[in-house]
Amino acid sequence: MKMIAKIRYTDFQKRSHFVEVESDASDRRHIEDLVKARYPAEKVYIQSVRQK
Repeated sequence: MKMIAKIRYTDFQKRSHFVEVESDASDRRHIEDLVKARYPAEKVYIQSVRQK
C-alpha cells in the first residue's frame, strides 16, 4: 500500500522546505529516514500521512 506524507524539513541554514514523499510504509521513522536520504534535512516535521 502506497502512502503519501506531507513533510516540512529544515536545512543546515535553518530554512524551511515543504515536500511530499511517497513511501511503502506509514512508519514515521521510515519516512524521516527517506527524507534525510533525499534532501539535506537536519530536522524533519511530518505534517500528515495518508493512503494514496
